Amino acid sequence: MTEQKTQNGVIEVPLKVNQIRKIYDFASYFYSLANIIEGKHHSRALELARIQPNDKVLEVAVGLGYTFSKILKKVDKDNIVHGIDLSPKMLGKTRKLATKNGFTNFELKEGDTRKLPYPDETFDILYNSYMLDLIPLADITVVLKEFYRVLKNGGKLVLVNFSKKDSSPVFAETLYKLSPAMWFGCRPILTESYVKETGFKDVKREVPKFFFSLPSEIVTATK
Repeated sequence: MTEQKTQNGVIEVPLKVNQIRKIYDFASYFYSLANIIEGKHHSRALELARIQPNDKVLEVAVGLGYTFSKILKKVDKDNIVHGIDLSPKMLGKTRKLATKNGFTNFELKEGDTRKLPYPDETFDILYNSYMLDLIPLADITVVLKEFYRVLKNGGKLVLVNFSKKDSSPVFAETLYKLSPAMWFGCRPILTESYVKETGFKDVKREVPKFFFSLPSEIVTATK
């Protein structure tokens, strides 16, 4: 069993960026199965996002593009939706799905979320799911500062992550210690305190209970 440190009830990550990229390039071939256990959380998070037709939206970690296409349906046809992902193969899947659904008003980039390739105060809404739960604890703060930077004043942050009720140990963490690549490299995290420390306001956390779904939290906040 691999030993990992914990901080505030959250396990530290032993994986490097290149390892994460390889996991998700490989997972792109069958990651659609994850939508079965994550889909309801995405639906609830999009409700909380309250995206308006003229909102400038960025999705960080687009995955296979299911949520990205749902975001595209909510905005005006001439409003460009932006997306970024570490995995080029995931980006390819997202582009293919958006095009199949008839959308052209999008821009996708490959990149590291610790240094987002966007100017300050660009977006009204930033949506990010199942990504902070696979990066090192120190990087969570770095990434959230980038999220804060690219959001407009009054902009909204929506986070969805593999989580747990509180800081108490859960069985999924035991499995993670056996093999960090299990759960696609993700472990349960608690992001609310990190979001507050970054300077976001009106921070709210939900832990919805859906049948046959991945235990997850939805955290919303405003800049």
